Amino acid sequence: MQFASRRQESGEAVAYVAEDSGRRFFLPLILRSLPPDLAGGRPLRDAVCPRGYPGPLAAVDEGPEGERFVADAVRGLCDGLRDRGVVSAFVRLHPLLPPPLEPLRGAGEIVDHGDSVSIDLRLSPEELRRQTRENHRRDIRKATAAGYAVRIDETWERFDEFVSIYAQSMRRLGAREAWSFSREYFLDLRQTLGDAMRLCVVEVHDELAAGALLTEVDGIVEYHLAGTADRHVAASPSKLVVDFARWWAQDRGDRVLHLAGSLRRGDPLSHFKLGFSSVVHPVYSWRLLTDPPVYDELVWRNASTAAPGQATDGFFPAYRAGRSLRGGAA
Repeated sequence: MQFASRRQESGEAVAYVAEDSGRRFFLPLILRSLPPDLAGGRPLRDAVCPRGYPGPLAAVDEGPEGERFVADAVRGLCDGLRDRGVVSAFVRLHPLLPPPLEPLRGAGEIVDHGDSVSIDLRLSPEELRRQTRENHRRDIRKATAAGYAVRIDETWERFDEFVSIYAQSMRRLGAREAWSFSREYFLDLRQTLGDAMRLCVVEVHDELAAGALLTEVDGIVEYHLAGTADRHVAASPSKLVVDFARWWAQDRGDRVLHLAGSLRRGDPLSHFKLGFSSVVHPVYSWRLLTDPPVYDELVWRNASTAAPGQATDGFFPAYRAGRSLRGGAA
């Protein structure tokens, strides 16, 4: 959380926890102050979750009792945020660890953002190979024959080169500025996560061709930030990363490799990931209103002061649309 407030969103890092009879509800948030002209001089704030898929996480049994607990936890969350002047919250749900959705809908809108792909590492190696699309298998064999090799960089000796090729990839793909990270960002991320994060690299003739950050927590491996050097794109070294990561994680006894998703169903990134597995999970965000009357007032205020010509449809929170402030999502 402290990393997220240092490097992703300026604000106060907090966590909401509810517990009862062994049931638990947990949600990390960053509280951001609204500018005085928008808030009308009041100390109003809103909340956003850290990047990625932070939750909320709910340790409950399926059924009515679990849903009642989550509903009570959500009411407590709304009360606590409202008492702190928080008007709204934008939260990304974890595709592999979703809480019961109905109690969340009682306090805000659940928005579908597409699909996320995962690889079930409990399957046999033969079944994992069978699920791999033929063109992926062919490209992996071809790259391996050409001398490309994959490993975990235990000493992080390729760290600076990875940062460089990540930046190359973002420029090549025309990624939004929000996905451009400095060397200090990656250093801070590495220090914060420690042994829970590994650097996976693809090398050829002692040159770094591609790399990816993998996180490993409680049997779940996440394919995080990745990049490919411009001159090696044609060899598809990223396919070697995913291929290696699933065997590495399976050998370590992990249950699942989460490849995450993309912004749109059916786009090239989704197609790439679905070439390794057909297991998909819906990706949801939760748009929570803790004080609807004040939220509506802020939307009205923003409509009269925001820069003209800015798209506002679907943007949340709507009172940030058209401003230089960063919003939750469109």
